[in-house]
Amino acid sequence: MDRLIRVLHIEDSRTDTELVRAVLRHTPVAEFDVSAVGTLADGLARLVDDDADFDVVVLDLHLPDADGLGTFTRAAAAAGPVPIVVCTGSGDDSLGITAVEHGAQDFVLKWSSDPESLGRTLLYAVQRSRQLAELQHHLMQSVDAGDRLAATNAAIREFLAMVVHEIRTPITIISGYASLLRDAPESFTPAEQAESLSRILLQTERLRRLTDTLLTHEGLEAGAVHAEPVEVCVVEAIDSALAAAGPATAGFKVSCDPGLTARVDPSHLQQVLVNYTTNALKYGAEPFTVTARLEGDPAAVVVRVIDGGDGVPAEFVPRLFGRFARSEAARNRARVQGTGLGLSIVAGLLQANGGEAWYEPGEPRGARFCLRVPTAH
Repeated sequence: MDRLIRVLHIEDSRTDTELVRAVLRHTPVAEFDVSAVGTLADGLARLVDDDADFDVVVLDLHLPDADGLGTFTRAAAAAGPVPIVVCTGSGDDSLGITAVEHGAQDFVLKWSSDPESLGRTLLYAVQRSRQLAELQHHLMQSVDAGDRLAATNAAIREFLAMVVHEIRTPITIISGYASLLRDAPESFTPAEQAESLSRILLQTERLRRLTDTLLTHEGLEAGAVHAEPVEVCVVEAIDSALAAAGPATAGFKVSCDPGLTARVDPSHLQQVLVNYTTNALKYGAEPFTVTARLEGDPAAVVVRVIDGGDGVPAEFVPRLFGRFARSEAARNRARVQGTGLGLSIVAGLLQANGGEAWYEPGEPRGARFCLRVPTAH
């Protein structure tokens, strides 16, 4: 043992306490520092004292204010993880054994004259207690790791099912229209043929976006995505992203200084903003707003995409930007599909640009999906 072992001796006999001090002073197994109190009440007060830092308690089971096994159970409740070695009188082995069955580390008889034996008993009590605490810690880590692995496996299974659905649906539509155009072209007017081809192209674009999402995610995981930051006009980037997200964004209000510029990879910024705005349309509600301004010290460009919907459940927020993250609310929306990778990709792209992503609840309701990127100046 490479440090001092601090002992709390709860014993009403001053003579016995001095004997313990003398015996431990001569033990070769470790160095001991013995503090003594004469009642259980005083012992309990020392054990719950924030400044107390005992390694082991030596407890007499027969005290002026407590007697028998109840002495141990009260002391154990106050001692917490600190091991307790109980001491009993000659011929009182059964009480010591009972105390051990209830959680005491060991018991000794009053008082062994063998310094090495008593010192080793206390030393082993401390070591066993620490080993048990370490084992319990590892077991808890194993349980937590098992729970995390099970949750991850479940998320992966859900993700794969979602990807299969996301692929199968457009393939089915493409195949259906292509077969009709091949097998019965005469049944289509020119306008209907054009409409059918437009639907095929729309589903092809859907597959392309899914492929891009999977490739970007894989690149981020492999560390193969590198930003090429340049000076970007923020309001132009917002307008471009809203246009790319489709006509449904026509009602978005934009608040941004026309002269605000950021230093960021423009394609990465657009991908992030498109994700934020399309998510607002999927899961949020009007009114929709995009704000951008300088914040912080040193100043950085902060963009918020704000909606008036229900917001993100508080318990889900810590996992919001993780892989395969989809809340129960998102899963329960039958018409809203997704891979659960979008916000994970957002966080990765912003990190590659020296920025970050986060979420804020709206006031009094709604959601604010936020990003920070370096300013150009």
